[in-house]
Amino acid sequence: MRGLYLAEGSMLVQQAQLQVVSNNMANLRTTGFKRDHGVETSFAEWMVHELRPAPGNVRGGTLRPIGTMAHNVATQETVTSFFQGPLEVTDRRLDFTLVGNGFFQVQGLEDTLYTRNGRFYITEEGMLVTAEGYEVLGEGGPIQIGSDQVDVQSDGSIFVDGAQVAVLDIAVFGEDALIEKFGYNYFTTDAAPDAEADYEVLNGFLENSNVSLTREMTSLMMIRRTYEAAQKMMITYDQILDKAANELGSSV
Repeated sequence: MRGLYLAEGSMLVQQAQLQVVSNNMANLRTTGFKRDHGVETSFAEWMVHELRPAPGNVRGGTLRPIGTMAHNVATQETVTSFFQGPLEVTDRRLDFTLVGNGFFQVQGLEDTLYTRNGRFYITEEGMLVTAEGYEVLGEGGPIQIGSDQVDVQSDGSIFVDGAQVAVLDIAVFGEDALIEKFGYNYFTTDAAPDAEADYEVLNGFLENSNVSLTREMTSLMMIRRTYEAAQKMMITYDQILDKAANELGSSV
């Protein structure tokens, strides 16, 4: 029965991996999207023993440890890769991109959200917002510019007609910060932004998804082969159990 459970665990892990890869491929063209990958782990290991029968066909015997065996496997967590995606030239004045670390900060419905998608718009009131209507935050609060004819400096300073009107509030976090995906292409975290900033803001560019089609197709092939191997293993164990229950039982 242990073989059946091991095969089932492997199949469930591959199903979870398939969901992650499918989501990556679905967001291949999503601006600022960051690739996910699943991390596998094993349950607590068991000590495996060998039973040595007692001499003289006496009932009982001794157990000798011969090693350990994993109880089963599972998907431990889904990790996001934040490496830089390729840049696309748009020549649109309200398209911003970050080269290096950091996130644009926007005001969500309840808390501050973070994103790498720098495609912004202007409301009738002149507020700089995302496609979902979240206000983009500057160092003094929500940014109001009133015109789409803007120039942005590498430090995030926004100029309209040669006058500085705002500075983008870019959040940079340390490597140990727990950053989780939230909603459509946003991130959230309880960590405070790190003071060490290493980024450059570009105007008229967008950062594309960092998903590689070749890598995801390779992952799909590995998932399929592993799933099929576990499936064949389960069928084999099922056939063995069928023979043990029917053929061996009837011959006694």
